[in-house]
Amino acid sequence: MIALVVLCLTIGLPVIALSGGPAASYTQLGSSALACVAAVLCGAAARRAAGSVRGGWALIAAGCLSWGVGNFYWSWNELAVHAEVLFPSVADAGYLLFPLLGAAGLWMISGWSSRLTVLLDGMIAGSALFVVGWALTVRSVWQAGADSPFAFVVSMAYPIGDIVLATIAVLLAARTRRGGRGIVLLLILGLAGMTTSDMLFALDTSAGTYYSGQPSDAGWFIAFAACGAAGWLASRRPMVLNDTGLATRRQIMLPYVPFGLAVAVAAGQTLAGAGIGVDTAEAVPLLAGMVMILLRQQSTLLHNSTLGSRLRHQAYHDPLTGLGNRALYTERLESALAAGRPVAIVYLDLDDFKMINDSLGHDAGDSVLRTVGDRLRACFAEPDTVARLGGDEFAVLTGRIDGLPERTQKLLAGLHEPLLAGGRTVQISASAGIAIADGPTPAEDLRKNVDLAMYAAKEQGKNTYALFEPAMRQGFDRELMFRGELRQAVADEALHVVFQPIAGLGDRRVAGVEALARWSHPQLGPVPPEVFIPVAERASLIGELGMLVLRRALAEFAAWPGAPGTYLSVNVSPLQLLDPQFPGQVAAALAEAGLPPRQLVLEVTENVLADESEVIGTLTRLRAGGVRVAIDDFGTGYASLRYLHRFPADIVKIDRTYVHEIARDPAAKRILGTLWQLFDAVGLTAVAEGIEDEAQTAMLIELGCSLGQGYHLGRPGPLAATLPDPATVGPVR
Repeated sequence: MIALVVLCLTIGLPVIALSGGPAASYTQLGSSALACVAAVLCGAAARRAAGSVRGGWALIAAGCLSWGVGNFYWSWNELAVHAEVLFPSVADAGYLLFPLLGAAGLWMISGWSSRLTVLLDGMIAGSALFVVGWALTVRSVWQAGADSPFAFVVSMAYPIGDIVLATIAVLLAARTRRGGRGIVLLLILGLAGMTTSDMLFALDTSAGTYYSGQPSDAGWFIAFAACGAAGWLASRRPMVLNDTGLATRRQIMLPYVPFGLAVAVAAGQTLAGAGIGVDTAEAVPLLAGMVMILLRQQSTLLHNSTLGSRLRHQAYHDPLTGLGNRALYTERLESALAAGRPVAIVYLDLDDFKMINDSLGHDAGDSVLRTVGDRLRACFAEPDTVARLGGDEFAVLTGRIDGLPERTQKLLAGLHEPLLAGGRTVQISASAGIAIADGPTPAEDLRKNVDLAMYAAKEQGKNTYALFEPAMRQGFDRELMFRGELRQAVADEALHVVFQPIAGLGDRRVAGVEALARWSHPQLGPVPPEVFIPVAERASLIGELGMLVLRRALAEFAAWPGAPGTYLSVNVSPLQLLDPQFPGQVAAALAEAGLPPRQLVLEVTENVLADESEVIGTLTRLRAGGVRVAIDDFGTGYASLRYLHRFPADIVKIDRTYVHEIARDPAAKRILGTLWQLFDAVGLTAVAEGIEDEAQTAMLIELGCSLGQGYHLGRPGPLAATLPDPATVGPVR
């Protein structure tokens, strides 16, 4: 398109410059045609754009078309009718619509937050350049006389309209980012050509010396070639504007340059003497320019004040929820502590929020966070400070200490109410810590205290709160020490694995073994898994620990003589299942051990039944690779039977509490009997856990249970002790 503009100018301009007499009128038809082409190309830019930018390009297209039609009317009268075209005429209406529509179009494209500033800039520049033009040439034309005042006004409307239009275009160029500046520079080139030709047309018309096709008409040719090229570029890539609201130095200084030039010209006339002074035609625009400069300054001050308030609000508030942010929270906390006022912090962390993001998407997660913010505001109003510290962490800074635990409990109950996110109804919960400033307390110490209280609430089972106690600091120090030692143990592969048999209740033949992780602390001795596994999860070590246990268990199981007829069962954390690389890691570990996937069973707690997210997808991928899945401790968590038919599982392990109650509770016995029938109906293999004596074994056999696990059938230990006689191996279930 740039090459087309160059070609048009290379061919067209010499034709205009060298043409003379009647033949020159034909150059007007070329200008009309080029204006119509520019209208089509700017219309294409309008179709490509959206919002006010679309309307802006449409107005520029209409202005080009209006000029082309007006110029065609002029050319038709000269070429076809051979009639003199009066001035002003109908053609002038078409001509003058171009600067009017073009200025409105650029005003819409600019998208300024304060478009009054843009309009004032154009008017300041227009009045200033009128003074310059009057002093240099137009005064002499006016003094020489014109056909009528109306004709003079129309002739002056050309350059003034173009000046306003060019000024807005330059302001737009100053605001356009680098990638779109070529578009605006083309518009400025075209408007410069239009302004030059219109100015010369006005002067020649006032003097009665204008004729069609004179060299000054080349500016119109340039104008529409450049406007067409700008429209074509805008239809390929839209202009990108700076939306910061901050004016650049060029934008600020631009309207003052022409006004300063006008003042200099007027002052020069006065100082030159010879009877030349500032007349009414100059004084009125200069005075109007000064008034508009004052208005512009007032508008700028108002805009800066509004912008400053908005920036201060953005600096202290979270854009997603509208709550205060960490900066506001920290500033007000330190201010309250410095003043010695009683103050307390309620610190909340949403429970398992990552699963919402993973299962429903981040848009749904953002919706949940906004709802949490609304419920926090409803429970803690001014003068309390409610802030989102980041992610799913929130804090309330309050001086109302009395009844704070009760209000916190009310908040947790409100947060637990169902809400709509991602087109689904979900329930969330939060763990909260409360810390109160007891005497002079450094802000950092108070923040640490409330952190410890929140973590204590997490350990209590979540969806609850805990009030800080000094003993929590000791527990926190132990936790940090424990994490470091566990991290080192994982790095040194200091954990080992023991195995507990899963056997047939009738013939006691071993059908499988469950691998259990063990850690012997250098000072504390054996540490139970229920202690170090949660620490590993909180320290983000569970992935490394879990794969260490899995690889070691597979290696030992593959070398065990009883392996060919049994299966290996290994526990995995739901956090491991959130890792999309986990199925590949399992496949690699199986290949390294040389075991077929069907001999591996991965056990997950039944809480994942309620999570139709990445966990379910990961388990489905594992089963597609041949690995089997077991639901561990069934009956202790959600106990949602409605999930069983779509949960990707092969085995269900009934929790030990059911097994312990069947001897003394007939209802428990009936429940187990019903469960076995249900599991059989949906194709699941049932395993009873926690079998401790022969009486339980007999009752389970009576109920139809064929597989079990517990101390009565074998304690955890080395594989060699699990199966002394390979003949007791049973078929893989």
